[in-house]
Amino acid sequence: MRVLFAPGYRTGNPYQTLLAKALHRYGIEVSFLTDYYGGLPLWRGVRAEMPDIVHVHWPEDYYPRRGDRWDWLRVARYPIDCRITAHFRPMVLTAHNFFPHNREDERGVFHNARCTAQSCYAVFAHSSIACQTLRERFRISEGRIHIIPHGDLAAPLGKPLPQQEARVQLQLPLDKKICLVFGMISPYKGSDELVRYWAQNRLPYRLVVIGAILSKSFARTLLDLGQDCATVDLRLLNECLGDEALRLWLSASDCAIFNYREIFTSGAATLARSFGMPLLIPRRLTVTDLDEPHPHVFRFEALNTDFRAQLERALATPCDYELAGEWRRKTSWDLVAEITAMVYRDVAREAS
Repeated sequence: MRVLFAPGYRTGNPYQTLLAKALHRYGIEVSFLTDYYGGLPLWRGVRAEMPDIVHVHWPEDYYPRRGDRWDWLRVARYPIDCRITAHFRPMVLTAHNFFPHNREDERGVFHNARCTAQSCYAVFAHSSIACQTLRERFRISEGRIHIIPHGDLAAPLGKPLPQQEARVQLQLPLDKKICLVFGMISPYKGSDELVRYWAQNRLPYRLVVIGAILSKSFARTLLDLGQDCATVDLRLLNECLGDEALRLWLSASDCAIFNYREIFTSGAATLARSFGMPLLIPRRLTVTDLDEPHPHVFRFEALNTDFRAQLERALATPCDYELAGEWRRKTSWDLVAEITAMVYRDVAREAS
């Protein structure tokens, strides 16, 4: 069976690469759609590839916001592109996000997200709450939604290094607590609120915010907020962290913080879980499945209420890679691929 991942998005996110490799063991040949520009980009790409199934991952790539006068047209034409493609080849969707990041209030975006889900034979969700949300908001039947684990993003990184060894390589102090915010740096992740809180309260622990920056204006905001605080360490990069650098930072840190305003699925949070790191995440983000309760997951109501207390608890909890072994087993790519391949075959039979 030939499956086309659309779009082929592998820079800075190994999800598709790891899933494709695991699917190969189940007789699924995966290709990646990378040439998808011009009018009706999804349909044109699918027509050129002629796969058995189209597996859509981040459909917003087909109606990107570029800040020019054609943004409205890209949003408006997408439902036509989506429906023509679905008529031409059976489609499935992995609902990594409910809305495209930072675009939840944009006109037409909800309609496009719902159109994608309704056009697909099957939709993959990463938690039971995500499944319920998709069913209710997008009006799709429960039988078309399949719950799969997110997949273990720690798999290609290997085990953590000893913390002191990692800190020596990164030239970090050996005797300070380090709190890590990692991944793509974007407004929806709330890192500006966290930096402001850190600076105002003069927390004694080092807050490291590291990752690729998408917006120069947001980068300036973070730099302005943290410029007078010695314990805020902003490492705003032009490209994503490589695997070895990411492994070093995860190994060197005492906890990870995810102050997202909204999120459907967090690959970074699942990676921290896989690495055995204590992590802090807002209580309201119930859609994100972290296999709770667990001694490494600390939920907080808000930065100005119980965050500091939960942070102290997290920093008093040692990192423990072995303790995360059961989580890595539950999120193994072999398990994800087994469920995915089964759904593909069901869809192929239904569409034939």
